[in-house]
Amino acid sequence: MMGKRPGEVTQVGGMLGEGVVMEGTLTFTQTFRVDGEFKGKVLRSDRLVVGEKGKVSGELEVNSLVIYGRVEGKALVKGPVEIHPKGRLLGELEMTSPLLTVMDGGFVEGTLRLASARGAEAPTDKKPPQAGGGTGGGK
Repeated sequence: MMGKRPGEVTQVGGMLGEGVVMEGTLTFTQTFRVDGEFKGKVLRSDRLVVGEKGKVSGELEVNSLVIYGRVEGKALVKGPVEIHPKGRLLGELEMTSPLLTVMDGGFVEGTLRLASARGAEAPTDKKPPQAGGGTGGGK
């Protein structure tokens, strides 16, 4: 018997099966797996797993994201993000923790941003050093 792959889910609370196409808004409190196609919003949800034949497009707000298939759009993820071989992430990814894993063969195209868990922006008032640096004072 083979061991469990990283990111593999042993218990799923809900599922969108292969060949099923759904459009709308999803909210869930357990792991949800998409092997079909979903378009829309996933809001305030726990763990989303996109299977090898799965496709999710739209806006995501989840605690963790595991991609074996394709995700397009904007994703806000509070915890770990795993992109497995053949997994594709196209769009914006905003994370509140630095837990991104892209395995060999995984693909990311778009914008990645690490935001503070408290929603505070990083300070931007620092000025770049002046050319010629140093303290001056000598002739």
